[in-house]
Amino acid sequence: MITLTGAKWRDIRQQLSKEYPMSIVNIRSAMKRELGFTPRFHKQEHYVINYNGNGIVYLDFFDDVKETWFRLKYL
Repeated sequence: MITLTGAKWRDIRQQLSKEYPMSIVNIRSAMKRELGFTPRFHKQEHYVINYNGNGIVYLDFFDDVKETWFRLKYL
């Protein structure tokens, strides 16, 4: 699991949308299949949760190799 701020997730999501079709970036099952993770969103204090906004984003990985690749490429 990787923990990101909403701002960091927004930046990574923009990179992903340049490299992958929007159908992969926007659909959780496609993201899990192709990228090996699904995002979870949690609000922190008074922030509102939304796909691009503030709060905390957890990336739940299902494959250690894909998690390592993600860390090397995007973090």
